[in-house]
Amino acid sequence: MHSMKPSILIIDDEEAIRLFLEATLEDRGYSVVTAATGEIALASAAASPPDIALLDLRLPDMTGLQVLQALKQRLPHLPVVMITAYSESDSAVQAMKLDAFDYVNKPIQLDKLLAVVDKALEETAPARERFRTTTQSDLFGGMDDVVASRAPAMLKLYDIVRQIAGGSGTTVLIEGESGVGKDVLANLIHRTSPRRTFPFLEINCAALPEQLLESELFGHEKGAFTDAATQKMGLLELADSGTLFLDEIGEMSLPIQVKLLRVLEKMSFRRVGGIADISVDVRIVAATNRNLAGEVKAGRFREDLFYRLNVVQLVVPPLRDRREDIGPLAEYFLGIYNERFGKGFREVGESARSAFAEYSWPGNIRELRNLMERTVLLEDGLVLERKHLNLMEAEPAVGDLPASLHNVLVNPLPEAGIALEDLVHQFEETLVRKAFVAAAGNQTRAARLLGLNRDKFRYRLKQYGIKEEA
Repeated sequence: MHSMKPSILIIDDEEAIRLFLEATLEDRGYSVVTAATGEIALASAAASPPDIALLDLRLPDMTGLQVLQALKQRLPHLPVVMITAYSESDSAVQAMKLDAFDYVNKPIQLDKLLAVVDKALEETAPARERFRTTTQSDLFGGMDDVVASRAPAMLKLYDIVRQIAGGSGTTVLIEGESGVGKDVLANLIHRTSPRRTFPFLEINCAALPEQLLESELFGHEKGAFTDAATQKMGLLELADSGTLFLDEIGEMSLPIQVKLLRVLEKMSFRRVGGIADISVDVRIVAATNRNLAGEVKAGRFREDLFYRLNVVQLVVPPLRDRREDIGPLAEYFLGIYNERFGKGFREVGESARSAFAEYSWPGNIRELRNLMERTVLLEDGLVLERKHLNLMEAEPAVGDLPASLHNVLVNPLPEAGIALEDLVHQFEETLVRKAFVAAAGNQTRAARLLGLNRDKFRYRLKQYGIKEEA
């Protein structure tokens, strides 16, 4: 899964600095990946975690501190060295408080940078080794909370997982709403299979633009496109003999679907810009919160790929359909966050259990975990009760609409008539805003709530000036 050379992720929007550091560090035996924006950096780190990151404080899409927080949340063991201007000393101090390893000033003194990199790699080596050898679960931090389900529907799923454990090449499609734990189930499939001693790698197909997703999956040859300064192995190669988990596969573009179909049929592919066929032995586990059969009918997903993926189908029920799991999961998360935040909660009280039972959990287990983390952090007590929870159903109501729309819907049409297009735009803007809020600013998820693709949704965000406000 990892090469012997330590890997460095360089995050800087200045091309000259990226190229200089890349050339210098590669000459000294490091494996280097570069990113010009925070979004690309986080996607790269999620797909292939580096051993160390060099992070500029100023980026075009996010602040360096935001990227630092996101990196440390996902990869707590990762040493991050900040690159700062002398005028940014306050931010450098803030970065150290957020657990940056160290910082270096611009203009960069190469000998000092190399010394910091060597020191960071040496001091974090034990933590990085633990990360490599421990099965990670990004969403839940462990397997027990989902594996210990009491719901009959989940127990049936685990029976199927046991039955397919021996068939290490069988392709699996996992369907279910966002937050139900599809990635944890994929990890369980890998851990119970003969492939468990080999890599389990994952990538979110919705998180990356098409060219970057293609490069991450299949790799690329040097010079294949503008930023391809070196040859790169893709996840299919890195996961050889193991399992590759393709999350949100319903978001994959049709051209990449064609290339993936060839992998499933022949277990071979070519890197972007390559001419040689590369053979691999990889189990593909895919997941989606869409109805892929419906996507096939709508022409957004290839029928032949759907049948290739759908050899074994697992449908994970939403949390509202497995209510016997809510209490035990809440207790489990309570224990985790009690310890993490040094709090004294001993149990989940009856009033809180009643509140959980009444709620529909649109965000499923992810929402429950986030709620428990926030509540334990902000509240104090021995018994967690309803009063501690900020749990409200977001019911759409006519009263949420602009007054002009509300009047048209509840009153007879005026004799003078109405401006239909203006009202339609108001209605559309209202729904776009509601979806954006409901999805907590995640454009892909918000687009899905409205049955739009991401480009169409982004166009409407720009049209109504919503993104800048969020």
